[in-house]
Amino acid sequence: MWHDARSLGSLRSKRLEGNDALRAHLSSPVTIGRHCPTCGSTTHGRPWVRLPDGTSPHVSLSRCGEHVVTVVADDPVGIDVESIAAVDARWDPALVLHPDEPDPAAPAPTRPGLAGSGRAHSPMAMRENLHSPMAMHENLHSPMAMRENLHSPMAMQRAAAWCRKEAILKALGTGLSTPMSEIRVADWQVVDIEAPGGLAAAVATIPQPGRGGSSTS
Repeated sequence: MWHDARSLGSLRSKRLEGNDALRAHLSSPVTIGRHCPTCGSTTHGRPWVRLPDGTSPHVSLSRCGEHVVTVVADDPVGIDVESIAAVDARWDPALVLHPDEPDPAAPAPTRPGLAGSGRAHSPMAMRENLHSPMAMHENLHSPMAMRENLHSPMAMQRAAAWCRKEAILKALGTGLSTPMSEIRVADWQVVDIEAPGGLAAAVATIPQPGRGGSSTS
């Protein structure tokens, strides 16, 4: 479900804004918290919810600019939304792609520079840059970005690849502590979803053994 961040708790904090979005999605009074599987903190990390009947569906959320997107599922789920222009401007195949995955920029199915790239940027730093207000403004609103990046099939493929990877990592609960290059999208249940103009988005689910199927909303 898509939400307008301007109508949520953006003046308070991104965490409260995400909580408001989840409450709007579930349309009921819920208990909401966070849990970081790495350090055990309850001040950040993967969101969780508990409904009035005591059940706890799996949830995920993501924000880009004025847009927040949430998903609720029976199984572990992750969702991500990114600016197409911002991803394209900072694209590094060595950080994002698995060795078996072709670079959308490559004219042939070879994979240039996937090993030992020596790049100075980490996936975490790249993500921080993608979502900084200055970077988003520059990349979304520059004439070149609007003319080329937002409508380039290559840029859209790159943004989609990033979203799929991060959605999978959110479903796993590890986030960017797991290198994107260790994830091969073909091994996971992930789909692209419709997004507002200039954005790409994807959702991933991890079906649990013994379930008859997974549903998302």
